[in-house]
Amino acid sequence: MPFPQVPSLKTRLVGGRRPSEGRVEVLINSTWGTVCDYKWDMLDANAVCKMLGYYGALNATNAAYFGEGIGPVWLYNIQCGVMDDNLIDCVQNSYLTRILPSYCSRGHSQDAGVVCSEVPIDVKVRLAGGTAPAEGRVEVYYNNTWGTVCPFNGWDIRDAHVICKMLGYLYAVETQSSYFYGVSNSSKVR
Repeated sequence: MPFPQVPSLKTRLVGGRRPSEGRVEVLINSTWGTVCDYKWDMLDANAVCKMLGYYGALNATNAAYFGEGIGPVWLYNIQCGVMDDNLIDCVQNSYLTRILPSYCSRGHSQDAGVVCSEVPIDVKVRLAGGTAPAEGRVEVYYNNTWGTVCPFNGWDIRDAHVICKMLGYLYAVETQSSYFYGVSNSSKVR
């Protein structure tokens, strides 16, 4: 089934507790269907949230976090960039054939979802103390002050991925111990 040439996909969120969260569903050929979470990430979630009029994404969910949908699995392998604000711009050519990879053909157990921000997201982050621009201690600008992130509250590679994406990188390669990049003179942000 050919993918429609439209300026934007009609998109909705279903199954959330608030209108700003839920399973992502798109309308194609007059039929609502879901999005497979294969390669689903915060950049994709941001595009969905912006399409729907929100400020951005707080979370990109997977594994049918907001329940399993019904109907076809319309999209997978969505690859949005930092500047994308329309899901149609992120759709890869693989959708045109409607051949789903085995990961996405298990029904709706891999439906993607989002949690969108209803208020402006104004968080500034930077890396300090590294020997190259893409490495360093994570610092967050809060209350007119740069501060560090406490690494003892479960900081892991997933957190590092979010910071890297906020800074325009594709993903984090690794995380380091708490003082690997030195101690900041700033305050700690929790």
